[in-house]
Amino acid sequence: ASTFALINIDSYSYVMTRALRRLATVFTTPLLPEDYASLLDPLRGRELRGRVETVERHDGFTTIGIKPGPGLSPHFHAGQFIGVGLQVQGRFVWRSYSLTSAPGEGSSLLTISIKPVPDGLFSQKLATSAQPGQLIRLTAPSGNFYLPVPLPKKAVFLTAGAGITPVVSMLRWLDSDHSAGDWPDAVHIHSERAAAPSEPYGSELQKLAERAPKYRLEHWDSRERGRLNVDAIRELVPDIDQCAIYACGPSELLDAVSEAWPQTVTEKFFSPLDSAGTSGGEIEFGDTGVQCESNGTTTILEAGEAAGIHRPGRQQF
Repeated sequence: ASTFALINIDSYSYVMTRALRRLATVFTTPLLPEDYASLLDPLRGRELRGRVETVERHDGFTTIGIKPGPGLSPHFHAGQFIGVGLQVQGRFVWRSYSLTSAPGEGSSLLTISIKPVPDGLFSQKLATSAQPGQLIRLTAPSGNFYLPVPLPKKAVFLTAGAGITPVVSMLRWLDSDHSAGDWPDAVHIHSERAAAPSEPYGSELQKLAERAPKYRLEHWDSRERGRLNVDAIRELVPDIDQCAIYACGPSELLDAVSEAWPQTVTEKFFSPLDSAGTSGGEIEFGDTGVQCESNGTTTILEAGEAAGIHRPGRQQF
């Protein structure tokens, strides 16, 4: 009987909500009630919105804390990304960035970290001009780059440069929601052109490695050791064939890792081309008839956007 009563209450609430919304629409036409709600609360509206609450800049990263509007569910898997929309040169442009916060870690903020791309209009604007109080458009968290439940017994995290961000979310989730004994035996190999992982994550990961007995951090300084490769990974993790593998970084690394270990779960990001030995050239964009000149460090996507070609949805970290 109690279950029946709850169903009736839920059905009644749904019907009343629908009826009230239809009534409100009569008075707000041609607009919707949400358009007027946004006048009272800027976080409400037709599209998903968020407000920048915190901005921190470390090394090459800009970390932004975002308070999501009521239309955005706070639930997500550690390792997923959200879409961010900004006006760039008079039109809305979207990029996707990995969440670095962990679900349920006690904060209402979603955090992302941006590493500006040279000549990247969007990443440069977001990283340099974001300030507390700024409203931005968002999409719901999505993506398949996250740990399964139950957790694997052994896991290897392979990251390079800005590809560290989704794994930071995973590690924060493991640290906040799991006891030390519940962790998988985890090896994290991070490659970067530096002596240690960049802040704001270097110190955090070093401390985590010191107190989490099942987490081992291996830093690969690519300036001295060259690019991280399959042979080096196998030497660092001899039993990698028996491990769940999560890799995020440049396509070259991920392609090699996926070929060596097909069970690898990957998340790709785009990095600017190395300017050494490149001089750019002319680009023609298919049937559009649009042509433009590009230097050797500008990606084709950024060159296309600068030429006025809109391509929605690109993953960045």
